[in-house]
Amino acid sequence: MSMVFKSHQLQSDNHAYIELSKETLKRQLSILFPVAGIIFLIIAFSYFVSTNSLWLTSQALVGALLCQCLTLVNKRWESPHLLIWLFILYTTANCIYGFYTDGSNLLNNTIALTIPLLCFFTLRHQLASWYSLLFGLYYMAMSADEYIQKHLQINEALQNISAYAMVLVMAYLLAQHRNEAIKRVKDTAKKDFLTGLLNRKGIEEQYLHQAYRSNRYLKDISLLLIDIDGLKDLNDRYGLEVGDQILIMVSQCLNHHLRGTDSLARMGNGEFCLLLPDTSQMDAETIALQLLQEIKKWQLELDDAQKISVTLSIGLTLVEYQNFSLDYIKADSALLRAKNWGKDQIAIG
Repeated sequence: MSMVFKSHQLQSDNHAYIELSKETLKRQLSILFPVAGIIFLIIAFSYFVSTNSLWLTSQALVGALLCQCLTLVNKRWESPHLLIWLFILYTTANCIYGFYTDGSNLLNNTIALTIPLLCFFTLRHQLASWYSLLFGLYYMAMSADEYIQKHLQINEALQNISAYAMVLVMAYLLAQHRNEAIKRVKDTAKKDFLTGLLNRKGIEEQYLHQAYRSNRYLKDISLLLIDIDGLKDLNDRYGLEVGDQILIMVSQCLNHHLRGTDSLARMGNGEFCLLLPDTSQMDAETIALQLLQEIKKWQLELDDAQKISVTLSIGLTLVEYQNFSLDYIKADSALLRAKNWGKDQIAIG
């Protein structure tokens, strides 16, 4: 039974994201620390004018001085995570002390709301969750204590707790989005952008793992190099966009027939590499024959209703070394012979 794909159905869905690197964190802290220092100076001025308290004013000035020191250290030091930890711990201590001395007020509540944001912004997901939750329990306990002592109305206490819960959830969701982006960018480094398959780096990691396992348990591994016949001519005739759609179609066909332990990668242009653990040469040849027959059932239908079919050439070899390049050379030599024999062939190396 033939499988026909419309051209608009074969689009790449692999997208790259930007990882929050150490250099990026340093740049962001170079903004955060000076701004926080200015805010501490404003708080110090407000304390001095409204309360005339030298103790509270000096506390805010210490915060401004700390931010200035962190700004200078951040320019010269290569460990921004330690600096943000110092800032988070100081902010937490300052907030806790404020609750004990002044009780629940607008400033202390505002500082409390910044802590989960700081944690999820800079710390690892699990660590930020625990720190924010523990501080949240303290914050709720202080709000309850204020209510018991009748310093707060019940609606004010509930508003404070609700505000913290909302900020905590939003910070968690933003951090989760960032972590997913980091995971995607790491996956992208090992995957082909167009097809979503492994790239050479990704297949080499699988090769090393399986080669070690094969050597330990004395199991055969087969390596197939698969090339689309005449891909350059198809690109010249129909254009690169159609060529990309053919690559996606072939990758889906190959991927459709993978076993659970197999690994498939696109090596470049129209060449794919298929790693078959626990597979003898005879079994690998059977699989290769099935792939040659199956790809002939898959067709790409263009917008003008013209249908394109492709054939494959396959070079097959048993893995003998603990070096991907050496086994790749053997399979590539077999692939070249299959091409020279008239394509749509299998050659064993």
